[in-house]
Amino acid sequence: MVNLLALKAALKAAIGAAAGTECLEYITAGAGQADQAGANLEAAAPIDEDYPLLVAEIGITEATTAEVANVINASFSAWQTIGAAIEATRLGTKKAIDAAADAEAAIWAASVVNWPS
Repeated sequence: MVNLLALKAALKAAIGAAAGTECLEYITAGAGQADQAGANLEAAAPIDEDYPLLVAEIGITEATTAEVANVINASFSAWQTIGAAIEATRLGTKKAIDAAADAEAAIWAASVVNWPS
């Protein structure tokens, strides 16, 4: 006989991991660029040396620190929308798994997840 609680826990852990993988389709695992971009755009007279993550992208993403900051800021804004949709999908799927009355229903709930794109 299947331990339903253990099965649900494993399925929810797999959904959490899958959500993390989905997020990495849109963002990098590192942190700090969005913070530096926001700070750069808000600064009255930004100094490049204060934004090393932005400076690293000069000549690759854009030609200046301000242009890099604008690109990152736009990407971060777009991420807010898709990130929220991924989170809603993750939480909704986990709720459906929790509500499943048996192993078959729990497995089905985990298998029909539809990640946003």
